[in-house]
Amino acid sequence: MSIMKIAITNSNRGLGKELSTRFDNVVDGFSEECDVFINNRHGSFNQTELLMEVFEKWKYTDKTIVNIVSRSKYPNISKGYLYSASKAALNHLSNSLRLISDKKCRIIDINPGLLESDLPSLSYKEIVDIVVWCIEQPKHIEIGEISVWHNTPYKLISQMKDELK
Repeated sequence: MSIMKIAITNSNRGLGKELSTRFDNVVDGFSEECDVFINNRHGSFNQTELLMEVFEKWKYTDKTIVNIVSRSKYPNISKGYLYSASKAALNHLSNSLRLISDKKCRIIDINPGLLESDLPSLSYKEIVDIVVWCIEQPKHIEIGEISVWHNTPYKLISQMKDELK
């Protein structure tokens, strides 16, 4: 699909695997030679640390950083407290870097809700379509943040989750 060189963390499963199928030139993990870095790691606060590391290397380039955050970054959404806190921290750092630094690189946050779940959810393909659209915008356009999820009310999804337990 693309001649850009794309780096994706966790490109071997889930959303990362679907993302890697959409690009012609993909590297697993970070590589400075890439044009786009998709920060798809989930372990604790590693995504936030990785964002800062990549930003320091790319801040004065025309490259693009895409963070896969989560709807759980919003308060009172998830009972996975550390997961939610790590996603909120990632989004907070993105906003700080995006809004108060003298950077040239683009930083895009994608905040998906449930993906590929037994509950009402979106497909990996739907999120990948959004990521690709954001990346392909002209370089002077920075999509700071997109939040997207299934339109079933979250209160109902929470009740469904409780019933499954």
